[in-house]
Amino acid sequence: MPIRQDMVMMRDGKMMVKRRGRITPMEEDIAIFDGTRVMTDGTVMMTDGIARTMMEGEAITMDGTITDMETRDAAS
Repeated sequence: MPIRQDMVMMRDGKMMVKRRGRITPMEEDIAIFDGTRVMTDGTVMMTDGIARTMMEGEAITMDGTITDMETRDAAS
């Protein structure tokens, strides 16, 4: 079963946005539901002020959950 949840992901070294099943390049910074900010360079600024960089294959859902796409694909 394909993953249908909207998310932002690092794919092939580029930030991509998945919305309504369509994947497109991320063109501007995004603030997600929990207040986390995701930048086009892959920087994620968490609500507690901690910054981290998205790694290849990682995704962050619109509720702020960071996952590994390979793990998600294997589970679905």
